[in-house]
Amino acid sequence: MTTKLSALQSRLPSAFVRLPTIVTAGVLSTGLLLSGCSNNDKGEAETAAHPTSSNEDTAAVAKTSENDGAGQAVLKDTEDKQVAVNNKDKTTIANDNMNPVTASAKQKSLVSNPTQHGTPEDTVKKALDSLYYGDPKQAATYYKVDMANFEEELAKTQSAFQQTVDGVTFTDTKYSDNKTRATITGELMLRGQSEPTSLTYELQKIDGKWKILG
Repeated sequence: MTTKLSALQSRLPSAFVRLPTIVTAGVLSTGLLLSGCSNNDKGEAETAAHPTSSNEDTAAVAKTSENDGAGQAVLKDTEDKQVAVNNKDKTTIANDNMNPVTASAKQKSLVSNPTQHGTPEDTVKKALDSLYYGDPKQAATYYKVDMANFEEELAKTQSAFQQTVDGVTFTDTKYSDNKTRATITGELMLRGQSEPTSLTYELQKIDGKWKILG
């Protein structure tokens, strides 16, 4: 792939330059403490002298035990519900981590141009967005590059790519006579720069799909 990024090269790691184009309240449940207590410290003499009071104490203990049972049932139900919520949250987080492209699809595209599915511009757009928002493996599928361990090299550039590139705009697309090759020209805006840098993408249609050449 041909690039015109001499200004960019001095700002990026060598591994980046070698690559094509610009790729060169969680709140825990609160435990409820329900405790029943009985006045067992009173002597037998007091119990004998006040039989009615003793019977009342016995009834109070029984009532307290009943409340304890109900309280424990409420606590268990609360804990079960909290465990279910926590498990659901963990599943959601795990799914998000497994599929970064799903998350990136909701983000603003790095490319300012609207694109149509199946076009060269759309291929470049998907490649850039996939890398920018965290999936080098997916980004690598849009390239046709003769480089050993290309996917790994691409992953190494991700941090520099995110910190350096601010946006891309396509300005023109030219096709070969047989419509199997395309050349996209555009502008690359770097962070901290007032003027964009020109760039060029070369693509080829392989097995019905556009691939960025390297």
